[in-house]
Amino acid sequence: MRLTREMLDHVSQETHDGICSFSKLQEVLKDHIKSKRVLLILDDLWEGMDDGRCNKLLAPFSSDDATGNMIILTTRKPFVAKKRGTTGPINLDGLKNADFWSMFKACAFGDENYKEQASLGDLGQKIAQNLKGNPLATQTVGALLRHHLTVDHWNNILKTEDWKSLQHTGGIMSALKLSYDELPYPVGQCFSYCSIFPYGYGFLAEELVRLWISHGFVKRDHSSKSLGEMGRYYLIDLVNRGLFEQVELECQTFYVICGLIHDFARLVSRTECAALDGLQCNEILPTIHHLSMITNFVYQRDGQTGNIPRNERFEFSLQSIVTLVRKMRTLVLIGEYDSFFFKAFQDVFEEANNLRLLQMSATSLDFNSFLCSLANPTHLRYLKIQYGHTEQKALPRVLSSSSIFKYWMWLSLMHCIQFI
Repeated sequence: MRLTREMLDHVSQETHDGICSFSKLQEVLKDHIKSKRVLLILDDLWEGMDDGRCNKLLAPFSSDDATGNMIILTTRKPFVAKKRGTTGPINLDGLKNADFWSMFKACAFGDENYKEQASLGDLGQKIAQNLKGNPLATQTVGALLRHHLTVDHWNNILKTEDWKSLQHTGGIMSALKLSYDELPYPVGQCFSYCSIFPYGYGFLAEELVRLWISHGFVKRDHSSKSLGEMGRYYLIDLVNRGLFEQVELECQTFYVICGLIHDFARLVSRTECAALDGLQCNEILPTIHHLSMITNFVYQRDGQTGNIPRNERFEFSLQSIVTLVRKMRTLVLIGEYDSFFFKAFQDVFEEANNLRLLQMSATSLDFNSFLCSLANPTHLRYLKIQYGHTEQKALPRVLSSSSIFKYWMWLSLMHCIQFI
């Protein structure tokens, strides 16, 4: 429904916030585009969207009244291109040498017209050759080089084991690891922790800093800066290094980990963090302390009846984490679900005694039920309840006895914002 609403916002100047039916939104979108030729770009599509959902989403563009429309799909998964495409896929190569050198100088020196000293120029050419025309690798390595425009610093980069790996593979992960290894340890903790959130998740700066502080990731230095100020400094550092991206939407600034950088964050955090993202999930190691469950691609509300069909396979997937819940410090539940899933979820996590952070998409009734079922919720420091758009945002009943929360710092009642 969110994607259809975004499409509608681009072809119409009217607001449609009051429409809560997917089928109605589709009808309105169809009416708006029937006399137009539309170019729709679906960027970075993954395998999570099944055929039925994809066909429903794109139905207005293939109706009898729609003529001359074109859809461009980008993906990092060849089988997704083969499955969704109606023509042969176009494989993108790296940038040509001249264009790539201009981009490299813009990333490393801050200006593509920068007149570098000869020694740095020669080193830069050597580095650029090994990036094989990859724009993301250039942004990542360029941000690292820009910290110190000296021959010594650049030579030190060339001597690292990760750079040697990059020379042989041209791999973007090695380029990202170069930048990651340069992070101070607390900043690296903050970055990798964010891997539990969905791809394209948008954080407000204040929210992100609070998440980090609630787990003790933010450390005071020898200055008089508060933890909040230090956390914002960490965030600025991550943006400057190209690991977070700023996105402006509706007069607010959100911070997003994009694409391959998110993959990298999940790779380096896999011993501490895990995301059960629909039915797509990497191995959950016994050492994890931070878990998210993302149901967006598993439970779909029927546009006609408003019901959410049961998914027993996803319910069963909860059994893989039963033995881990006592060690959990973070539990994040994002997306809609049915009553069967919630019952299984509640049974599994009732022994989660050490939670520091709890974030749920829930009704007031579900949230009250879950929090009351926890054996010992006294360690909670950060509590965020994400209501549906039709849910009344009253303070949940269980929170009236706040004396049980000895250490909590923040309570947030809000909607969730996500970017794709």
